[in-house]
Amino acid sequence: MINFGNFLHLDPEAAGLARKLVEANDEQRSTFSSFAHVWMAFNGWMECVTEAETDSAMINAIAEQVKMVAAYNQLLAEAPEFRSVVVEFAKMFPILNVRDVRKKVGRDAFYRYGRDALFKKVTLARVKHQPVGWTSGTVPSWPQVLRAVYLVRCNLFHGAKSAENFRDHQLVGFCDSILRMFIERTKCFEWSD
Repeated sequence: MINFGNFLHLDPEAAGLARKLVEANDEQRSTFSSFAHVWMAFNGWMECVTEAETDSAMINAIAEQVKMVAAYNQLLAEAPEFRSVVVEFAKMFPILNVRDVRKKVGRDAFYRYGRDALFKKVTLARVKHQPVGWTSGTVPSWPQVLRAVYLVRCNLFHGAKSAENFRDHQLVGFCDSILRMFIERTKCFEWSD
């Protein structure tokens, strides 16, 4: 069960650090650093409000939480720049689970195959990806966006994203913008029950 008030009653120093991580994007040298900081803040907030013990449990709880879904849908409807970033992010779907690609298609799959050939291979190999159930050309739901952002985070934190790769840079930039706008505009860190 989610209790948004948990974050409000957190040690002020810990809560302040989470807020500073979100606000620090102007000080970051790269989009990758900015996203890492905003993810750490969001991850800490998720752990606090869900009291879940694993990232997957936190993601599942937050992805399906009614207030989160409503806030996302309201942002899509009322903030054209947020909607635009979400739509551009969705044009890059699916997000492949890099660990699964390496295991099922080969460690060099991203270098060995062009994009079309790679997608044929990963489809045949049933490589894990996000978002599941999304239809091309549609605006993804909150659960789909959150799970796709989380997979980009996993790929990045496990060494599978490069600042030198244009696509990787775009993906991380979209994730940074989406998460940062969501936190700042919904003020979810200030919610209570």
